[in-house]
Amino acid sequence: MAKVAAFRSKLSGTGVHHNDNRCTVGNNIETYNRVTGTGGLPLCKTCKDL
Repeated sequence: MAKVAAFRSKLSGTGVHHNDNRCTVGNNIETYNRVTGTGGLPLCKTCKDL
């Protein structure tokens, strides 16, 4: 497992948060668009499956 602190995109429309650094969806979020925390959003399906 490669769990990390929860993060999400600050751009609207993504609707999920991430918590695994192996997630390709989460890794596509540019660092300047990342916000720490879940924001009350559900966990990304890719992170869930990892």
